[in-house]
Amino acid sequence: MRCNKRTVDPETDQTPKSHRTSLATTPAGSTGPEVKRLKRQSDISQERKDVKKKDIEDDKGEKQTDCVPQQSISLKKLWNVENSLALGKEMLPVFNKSSSSFSSSSSLQTYLPSHTVSSSSLSRSQAHKSRELSLGPNLSFLPPIEKELFTLLTDANLYCRTRRYAVAVKSLCTALQLSSKGHVLKDTHCADPSDIELVFSYIQARLVVCYLRMKKPQLALIHAHRSIQLNPSHFQNHMRQAVVYRRLGKPCQAAKSVLTADWLYCLLGGTERRISTQLKLYWQDMLCKAQLMEGISVIYTPYHGDPTAKDISQAIKTSIKQHPAFTGFIYTDPRGGHVLPQSTDWLSAGAVPQRYLITLGFRRREDGIFLKKMYSTIWPSLPDSGGKGAVLSPKQQQKEEVETQKIRDMYERILPILDLMQTTRINAGVCVGSGLIEWLQYGSLLLKLGYHREHSTILHCCQAQLTTAPYLPQISTQQENTPLISCR
Repeated sequence: MRCNKRTVDPETDQTPKSHRTSLATTPAGSTGPEVKRLKRQSDISQERKDVKKKDIEDDKGEKQTDCVPQQSISLKKLWNVENSLALGKEMLPVFNKSSSSFSSSSSLQTYLPSHTVSSSSLSRSQAHKSRELSLGPNLSFLPPIEKELFTLLTDANLYCRTRRYAVAVKSLCTALQLSSKGHVLKDTHCADPSDIELVFSYIQARLVVCYLRMKKPQLALIHAHRSIQLNPSHFQNHMRQAVVYRRLGKPCQAAKSVLTADWLYCLLGGTERRISTQLKLYWQDMLCKAQLMEGISVIYTPYHGDPTAKDISQAIKTSIKQHPAFTGFIYTDPRGGHVLPQSTDWLSAGAVPQRYLITLGFRRREDGIFLKKMYSTIWPSLPDSGGKGAVLSPKQQQKEEVETQKIRDMYERILPILDLMQTTRINAGVCVGSGLIEWLQYGSLLLKLGYHREHSTILHCCQAQLTTAPYLPQISTQQENTPLISCR
């Protein structure tokens, strides 16, 4: 039987050249597996050539700085993290003081019937109460609270389970009013202020959840701040604040909040790696979205030890090379100490996260100069009316309004950048560039312009940041007493 030999048309052949070479040198008696083996050999040799070429380029200095790219996660994963850590059950430790029949560490155990007791031994009223409490929230992390307050919180939880969030908000607001009148703890003679703050923080946190479920993040924001003020060490309060910021379209502040949540969880005894991994995924996604800010470029470059002038110079060169359109003004934070979610594992004992320098490239030169003034403590002077009772001419009033509006617009562009710089760095104190002083100054400017509601929101946010500061010790001492410089 004759076999006609097929010839390959070079114009229609789609096989790579390297594969065609290996096929041409294959003996006539080679089998199919032999052809596959030769193809695989060719691919491996080509990969080795590419790796060798890449190493040569690195040696020549064409790629000396390892800039870590940020990757976002899917929206489905984002929702799963929010439902698990922000909108789900409360993860507070069990209250360990003496408790009564309501909402203490043994309250539900003593109030609910045991599974070993038959239902016939219970009266109808007891069975009804136990059935209601079994559907209610597990408030074992709260101190013993009054029965009426416990009922309101239980009703709010049941309304949330049936997705009647507006009714749940009314029940929680009634609980706040009742608590503000002093009806909080069951034993008022031995009331501890920290126990009262814990109850108020829980109510504020449930209001945040309800408003987020109702898709009203603006209303949830103030309650998120208040829950942190009352219980700043609870990581879920900061996680809820991050979700509110994400819904408001503020990824920089969201990334800053979730970084704080992850650090607090690991610092105060959290051991579940699943929770820490979910927090880092959320942090990574918010950081990726924050870097899409218009008008600036961001790169992170690793370093070892203390950042040197050579490291800063190399980071600036890399920024110019990778982002030539953002060379109006280039600034590298000389303090360093920035960490990224991909290279951070605070749960591992003795694991030191990789430190990075952050380099910002500005398209608008005036934005970079304004940032330099902030870090040099040279604050732009606000327009002064010349003292109380001074009468300004119409031209002076118009000039003052124009200058004030110009400074306000500059603040609105720079403050998100300051928040971006804090999304990868733990700040335990109040210093230049921490964002706290700058936000307070911006709030005073808004108050001068008559924006009282915005000023109040900024004050609540800054107060939440101040109450959290004692729980955020420095990761290392290398960030302290470092001179602030700017590079152009």
